[in-house]
Amino acid sequence: MAEINEAILLRPAGTLLQARSLAILGASPKGRWASVIFQNLKRSGYRGNVFLINPNYEELWDAPCYPTLSAIPEPVEHLLVIIPTRAVLPALEEAARLGVKSATIYSANFGEGTDAEGKDRAQALKEFCDRTGVVCCGPNCMGTISVDEGLWTFPANFPLLKPGPVGLIFQSGGSLGSWVKAATERGIGFSYAISSGNETNLDLADYANFMLEEPKTKMILMMVEGVRRPAAFMHVAAKALGKNKPILLVKIGRTEAAKRQAISHTGALAGSDEVFNAMCHRLGIVRCPSLEDLLETTLAFLPGKVPRGGRLAIVINSGGMKGVLLDHLEEVGVEMAELSQATKVAVRPLIPTELAVENPLECGVAGFGDDKTFLDICRLHAEDDGVDMLAINGELPRHGEKRDPTRFRPLVDSVAKPVFAIGRTTYSLTDESRAYQEQSGLPFLQGIRATLRAAKGLGLFATRRADGIPPLPPAVGKAEDLAGTRFQSLLETHDLKLPRQALAHSAVEAVAKAEEIGYPVALKLVSTDVIHKTEAGAVVLGLRSAGDIEQRGSELLGNVSNGQLLVQEMVEGTEVIVGARTDPQYGPLIMVGLGGIFVEVLKDISLRLIPVNEKEAVGMLRELRAYKILEGARGQERRDIGALVRAIVGLASLFAAYRNHLTDLEINPLIVRQEGRGAVAVDVRMIRNS
Repeated sequence: MAEINEAILLRPAGTLLQARSLAILGASPKGRWASVIFQNLKRSGYRGNVFLINPNYEELWDAPCYPTLSAIPEPVEHLLVIIPTRAVLPALEEAARLGVKSATIYSANFGEGTDAEGKDRAQALKEFCDRTGVVCCGPNCMGTISVDEGLWTFPANFPLLKPGPVGLIFQSGGSLGSWVKAATERGIGFSYAISSGNETNLDLADYANFMLEEPKTKMILMMVEGVRRPAAFMHVAAKALGKNKPILLVKIGRTEAAKRQAISHTGALAGSDEVFNAMCHRLGIVRCPSLEDLLETTLAFLPGKVPRGGRLAIVINSGGMKGVLLDHLEEVGVEMAELSQATKVAVRPLIPTELAVENPLECGVAGFGDDKTFLDICRLHAEDDGVDMLAINGELPRHGEKRDPTRFRPLVDSVAKPVFAIGRTTYSLTDESRAYQEQSGLPFLQGIRATLRAAKGLGLFATRRADGIPPLPPAVGKAEDLAGTRFQSLLETHDLKLPRQALAHSAVEAVAKAEEIGYPVALKLVSTDVIHKTEAGAVVLGLRSAGDIEQRGSELLGNVSNGQLLVQEMVEGTEVIVGARTDPQYGPLIMVGLGGIFVEVLKDISLRLIPVNEKEAVGMLRELRAYKILEGARGQERRDIGALVRAIVGLASLFAAYRNHLTDLEINPLIVRQEGRGAVAVDVRMIRNS
């Protein structure tokens, strides 16, 4: 996790979400939101008193209306602020004097744009909250829903909304309303739903921390535009993992415009979105690529069963569906379970002889109307020790279709593993569909790719739960270790093997060094004026004679006012870049990618937060699209993947210890030789803290 230099302040969101009385400031028949909120509070059974405030009316919606907050005959805990922006801060000052503990601010223009006045207003609101202790949702939000409490301050009605284990935090109010409507139609129930808006006061970390301590909430969903307090957010995410409460998240802003550039390749390649992804991976946060995926993944997590790992078995009844599955499995990157021999033997007589016993399993006619055989096949898969979770072919009944929902119960109840149905397309649900899903105990997911990604999310959460979150070691390195022979020794002790090499102050001396090393050699200009040697033309490869070295060495030294020549043995193999740097938000990270076009053009890279162990390093390599090159694609020899893994772990460990002196430490290239011959750090580049 990132180093936390500031105190992690978590504000009491429960003060707002469980308020026992409230007033609507700005209640008016001319504005729709106040009316809808008032009706929702009555309809939802909110047990606290609700007061209306507007000096222009004595009564609204068959309820008394007060001219001011001070005119209300009893104290009010929570204030809904639906008034013009310029009047918000004065109204809040009065509310604080009268003992109001929390507020929801719907008004906009509090710093969400480029307007300087709005930013000043946002700062004033922040200072007000800090000074008075009043906690605020928003501004520029659409309110919240506390389902069991009946505290419904969101200006929309969702007829199918029901209590459930899902807590929702969206920074976009409109998206929250749309998603809740879709989710309730799929049978998902909620504990809390929060439109957090600009988060001038309460933010993602505060709301999530409240839900972690609140027993009704079993999982937390987020739609995130930006994380305002990364250290606090990571602290809460780690806490969620420890409490076995999954966080599922959609993050927007993945375009090139969001990337941060730096002078090292690592900094240029490791943009903000890739680093955010690495943070999610470390903390077991399941990142969904879309709101549609968030829905299917939520359903997969809803039963609360955590698998032992990510190995998925699939049982279906259609050859066409199997073909589509096979097309998507590698793309999504799901780990498929290897069935035991005992399972294969038991399944063999249950399916037609022309069908193969493999995963995914097409069971043919056994899947069409023969419930007993189909469920026997599913049970055999679910009980296999090599299977962590099971997806079975299935769609919900609708439009009068009659099926027995209890037929799945013995299967679902007999195993602790996640079991869910997979439908090849999306479809609409009816009341009978939702009732069937609830009675069966089986979540019915829609869409093959979305279902596979949901399974992968279950596997990630399970793996992080099992592995835990490794602590970041202290930065204890000494600056004097980062130069000369001491630095070379440091690299070697961290499995970062160097080529045979020597420094020369002149072209003539370079010839002598080359004779000692042996031809062919590479010649590199070493100068503080040159950062990227290749781009600057400061590298000459494959020199085979004294005359070539003297000529090219003189040319290189002539390009700078001061410099030296590095003479290196030529090393052949596959080029890899491995780099470490400290992200200002999420802490030190390690990046790996294959060299050349794979890094520069295809952005084929993998990132993790430091520290990493060998298991994590292997996982990084397997994420690369070009990983097959390391395995020996198209008749090429297999590379020394073990040596590469040790180098990744070594660089991460070295950087962690010396990050107080470095901003970047990069090997580009690291040459990975044939299996058994190791990996060589041909060019090591560091950037020190200024």
